[in-house]
Amino acid sequence: MKKIIFSLLFTIISIVIFGQNIVKEIPFRLTKYNNILVPVIINQKDTVQLMLHTGSDYITIIEDSYKKMKSISISDTLNNVTSWAGYSDMKMSQSNVIKFGNEEFSKIPIFIDKQSGHESDGKIGLKFFEGKYFEINFDENKLYVYDKAPTKLKKYTKLNSRYSQETLYIKAFPFIDKKPIETEFMIHTGFSGALMISDDFVKEYKLLEKFEIIGESKLNDAAGNVILSKKSILPNFELANQTFKNVPMSFFDSTIKIQHKNIMGGDLIKRFNLILNPEKDILYVKKSKYYKDEYFKL
Repeated sequence: MKKIIFSLLFTIISIVIFGQNIVKEIPFRLTKYNNILVPVIINQKDTVQLMLHTGSDYITIIEDSYKKMKSISISDTLNNVTSWAGYSDMKMSQSNVIKFGNEEFSKIPIFIDKQSGHESDGKIGLKFFEGKYFEINFDENKLYVYDKAPTKLKKYTKLNSRYSQETLYIKAFPFIDKKPIETEFMIHTGFSGALMISDDFVKEYKLLEKFEIIGESKLNDAAGNVILSKKSILPNFELANQTFKNVPMSFFDSTIKIQHKNIMGGDLIKRFNLILNPEKDILYVKKSKYYKDEYFKL
């Protein structure tokens, strides 16, 4: 009789456990530069702060941090790797063990890069959350990973998204001549600002003629290339049925094509808590505690 009761109890417990939506949480820190930093342990020896990068699938460590690490050994070099404004060679460590939160991954390649977000030792991409619902919760400073759709999705706004070549895209509406222009934007957590406009968009809608240039700034890509950008203000920008006023935007005035994509950076991203579905074709958004923050100055 005891065996029967124990067997029934074990069955009930198993149903409860396996019927639940298993949730994994990973803490992060949002820097004043709008970068999401995740603490990561490499090969059980080195602890680093890696910037969550929605435009990448792999892990990189910058050269300055690599020099201080004990557990990474270089095993190969990739030649002519494409960066924002040029090409560079990239050293690689073939097989590593990484851990963040309670998750551990083995046989992970790590690439050595020159640049990353402020205060970070490198970058970590979305590959480690494949096949899961993935949440960036700015209210709680945590990443959540779900096996099934969380019930909270009912309170979120649903947006169509597109994932291609390790990059996530959504559509939004910059207003030009007081008219909304449906435009695809790359979600880029590595860019501190609000908007970076593509060269094609600048040319097609004559932004250099229609908008006052209020300044210039220097940007550095991962390979260390320095790029000069123009700064201006976009009066209206619509995203997820919300209209943002006087949004800072950057773009280039160059005979050489530099910016191929429209970018939505951390200064706008942080204003919403985000949940991405496993197929990466739906992004759910809800206002975060940063929704009314002042804009970041590049």
